[in-house]
Amino acid sequence: MTTALNPSTHIITLKENSTTHYHLRGLRQQQHDIQRWTQFCASVFAYKPSPPPPEYFARHFYNDPRCDASLVRVMIHCPNAANDEEAQKMTGEIVSSVRIFRRTLSTGSSNNGGATIEAGGIGEVCTSPDHQRRGLSKILLKDAINIMSTTSCDGVGDSGGMMSCSLLHANPEFRPVYNKVGGYECVPSKWSLVPIELNKLVINSTDGTNKWTTRQAIFPQDVSQLKALHTEYSEKRLITITRSTEYWTNYVSAELGESLWVLEDNASIVAWLSIRKRGDRYQLREFGADFGSKHSISNVISLALKRLLGVALQQIGEDVHVDSDKKVSLLLPTFILSDMQQEKLNGATNEVGSNLVDDCLLFDNGNVIEENDDGWMYAVFDKSEPNVLELTMRAKDPVPHLIWPTDSF
Repeated sequence: MTTALNPSTHIITLKENSTTHYHLRGLRQQQHDIQRWTQFCASVFAYKPSPPPPEYFARHFYNDPRCDASLVRVMIHCPNAANDEEAQKMTGEIVSSVRIFRRTLSTGSSNNGGATIEAGGIGEVCTSPDHQRRGLSKILLKDAINIMSTTSCDGVGDSGGMMSCSLLHANPEFRPVYNKVGGYECVPSKWSLVPIELNKLVINSTDGTNKWTTRQAIFPQDVSQLKALHTEYSEKRLITITRSTEYWTNYVSAELGESLWVLEDNASIVAWLSIRKRGDRYQLREFGADFGSKHSISNVISLALKRLLGVALQQIGEDVHVDSDKKVSLLLPTFILSDMQQEKLNGATNEVGSNLVDDCLLFDNGNVIEENDDGWMYAVFDKSEPNVLELTMRAKDPVPHLIWPTDSF
């Protein structure tokens, strides 16, 4: 085991000048240890309007093909320990946690020769209210950074190379802390909020999509097509998280459940979509399209978004009807709007000669509101590898950055 993964003991001085011991270690690959941790995480996040249950954290862990119990770093409270040696032997209460998620990032291979970046994501950061303001999260973060910058990306002793960078998502009030402690810098993701009239989602029999069929995704049956299309639509154009077959089969299927819809043209998947409710709006959680192939319809993205969005909203309970005068707000990645605008410029038409984008025009561009996400932050460890900060901010051909909500941690 590398030095970075070794346990350590920390003596914290309290306000009344007394001291207490904490033991930092990774989880053991034992069901009881992991169960204690999932219950702890759920208890800390119980304040949320829709608090995640222990099963949520267990699902994230067990369905992750690259999960590693030792990379879930926890602080164990050992209040009665007389010394460091005694603290290491004690089994106390978990009071703070940070998890390292091993991920691979694409770099937009069309511009960067297919290069990828090995990364460690930071998530599930939480501390028991009774032990906050004692610097425990900072100790855990420094420990995690040490692990990510010195431990191989696929486990101790693996030859896969070190993690080149780390990423996390932080609320505005915590970003200065991550910058100070770990040197993390914000990398914006461009999102747009658009109003959509539900009656515009009604299928038009003249738009040329009659032969297209809509259904829920089937796992693992659809995985090979979804993986290939995701590579073309997202990984080759964006800085985003790459997805293996195992990741699609185990993680994505569990996260999206029955909310992932696919569109088929002659039994071939043309596009897929999933949405989620966020307050009084909807967010595009997942989207992709086979925009590079020749189908019976040229404007795949515009028409696929219309077809799939209508089905997904109906599933949630929205009244998608020709007589509906209701509007909903949809938050979606801005690059999809650019794709749709490019389709309109291309001016493809259907069999009856009308413009396909006009047939499925969902919103007025004048009503689009820019609502970028500045919460994703990166710390770079290996300057010799492709650098996310440089790729996204370079003056010529910057690579768009987007972590799909499905991949958030």
